[in-house]
Amino acid sequence: METYKITFSMNILVVCVLFFLLFPVLVVVAISFSSAEFLSFPPPGLSLRWYQEIFSSLDWVASFWITIKVGALTAFFSVLVGVPAAFAIIRHNFFGKDMFNALILSALITPPIIKAMSIYLFYVQLGLNNTILGLALAHTVSGIPFVVINTAASLKNFDLNLERAACVHGAHPMQAILKITLPVVSAGVMVGAVFAFMQSAQELIVSIFVLGTVDRPLSVKLWEGVQVSTDPSIAAASTVLIGVALLSFIMVALIKRRDGSLAP
Repeated sequence: METYKITFSMNILVVCVLFFLLFPVLVVVAISFSSAEFLSFPPPGLSLRWYQEIFSSLDWVASFWITIKVGALTAFFSVLVGVPAAFAIIRHNFFGKDMFNALILSALITPPIIKAMSIYLFYVQLGLNNTILGLALAHTVSGIPFVVINTAASLKNFDLNLERAACVHGAHPMQAILKITLPVVSAGVMVGAVFAFMQSAQELIVSIFVLGTVDRPLSVKLWEGVQVSTDPSIAAASTVLIGVALLSFIMVALIKRRDGSLAP
């Protein structure tokens, strides 16, 4: 009986903590369906007018499109660099390996303002400021660790004998990696790519420094909108971004479930 009371109390505590964490998100979602002319909670009525407004606005559509393009390029570049880095960390021992690993992971803890200022000053010399490619490369710095972490985790569980068997039967080592290893660890690569995309979509400080003065990604558009506007279109755009994040997490869960079902 005492154990049941403790379990019940813990469940209540977990529910309260989750509600506390999710309440701001629920408020934003509720306001996005408001019929009011300004931000107010609870909404006086329900309406889809603010979703219609953002999807019929050229500025909002352009911001969504820029975010998708930058996020896709970020995911591609992160995979392009992160997968070989993960192979190097897991498969090889070399001088400075720990430093190399720490350098990659340091992108997750470096303050965004430090990254933004250093990238901006570096881009001035290269002429990459105010370009989609420049912003994607800047976001790749933060996207690579997600690919490295997830790919490395998949490589640790990979049976190296499969690759060796392919080589014994005449396959070139690189061919064995491309046709045997990568398909098996593809779930980890895809999970890392999804996280790299979401990291790009929510990045604000770097986006303001690199691209915010010409074209505006969604994060910059939302930040500027909060400062100058009080209508629920901001909440509607935020809800769309929340929906994308939710779909991404569902995709990650499905990929991991599929990876688990295929594991030997």
